[in-house]
Formats: sequence, structure tokens, C-alpha cells
Amino acid sequence: MKVAIYDLDKTLVRRATFTPFLAFAARRIAPWRLALLPVWVLMMIGYRIGLYDRTALKTAGMKLMLGRQDLARLEDVGREFADHHVARAGWLPGVLALVQQDREAGAQLVVATAAFEFYARAFASKLGIGHVIATRWDGSQIPGGNCYGANKRERVRDWLDGRKAEIRFVSDSFADEPLLSEAEEAFFVTTSARKAARAEAKGWRVISGEN
Repeated sequence: MKVAIYDLDKTLVRRATFTPFLAFAARRIAPWRLALLPVWVLMMIGYRIGLYDRTALKTAGMKLMLGRQDLARLEDVGREFADHHVARAGWLPGVLALVQQDREAGAQLVVATAAFEFYARAFASKLGIGHVIATRWDGSQIPGGNCYGANKRERVRDWLDGRKAEIRFVSDSFADEPLLSEAEEAFFVTTSARKAARAEAKGWRVISGEN
């Protein structure tokens, strides 16, 4: 079985999604919370200096900017956001060409991302990708933690459920090294010559993030 797995942010779509989603969803659901965006920026700085991990950061961001929302409402806003974000940021053509290649080869297509599942599915659907492995949200917490790094690798293993697979994995992040290092074909997306050299030294193929 061939499986082609794609990250979302800065891999399929050109720009990161979480902060834009928080702003977009707050505007739709609770516009007064937009005044809290400077607090969110400070929280991101706190993460950068190591005060807490990504799971804690994203949990706090959801509560700060959106409060407690029904999952169905978040999915509705997530579909609107996917349309809006793709229109503004665009897909990466070089990565979409790989998606089409994998589809024609009969590979199972998967999006595996740290983005929240309730909007990651909307992005995947726009590309005709039915399998999504992403960060879960139960309305107040992130069950199982952020789908990132080694956690993403374990989530992919759980999804495979013991099935033998030849994996192609495409990502823009060195945080995905646990899965990139296990893939039969690893592709790294970047516009940085330094990162490209680092990726190539690990035996990964490089795709330009510019086209």
C-alpha cells in the first residue's frame, strides 16, 4: 500500500493557519474578542521563551479568542475560513503537483497536521483528500495532545493500525523529523537555502516553497 502524507501549514497552503483562524473565527463568533489579540501575541512570546508547550498555548488561545463553542459551529466557521485563507494565501503549486502525482499512482492521500481537525478537514476536502490526522478539540481541551513532532508520528502509526505501507511524507518543518526519517520518500518544503542544505544532508528531497 502506498500512502502519501502531507503537512498543511506552509506545505499545502502557503501560510500558517492557526493565528489567522483565531482572528477570522473571533470576527465571526465574538468580534469583541479581537481586542484580545495583543494578549495572544504575548502568549506566543511566552511559548517561544519556553514557559509552556504548544498544547497549552493552543488550548489557551482557543479559550481566549473563542471561548467555549459548539464543535459544529467551529466546523462551519472552519469551512468559511478554509475558503478565505486559500483565497488570500494560495496553495503551493509544486506540492499540489505531488498530490496529483500520488493520486494518479493510486496512493492513499492523507493530511497530517498540527492544525485543528475541525478546520483541517475543510482544507483537505478542497483537495479531495478524505483522510485527516490532526489536533483534536473537545470544546475545552486537546485530547491526546498537539499533533506535532513525535506525537504526529504516533498518530500516523495508529492510523496505519499495523498495515504495511510505503510512505511519502511532505513537510516544511524540522519538527516533523520523526516522521520524515521513517518515510521511504521524504520531501522538505522551504525557501531557505540554509534549511534546504540541512534537509538534503538528511537525505530528504527539497521542494521550493516559492512555487
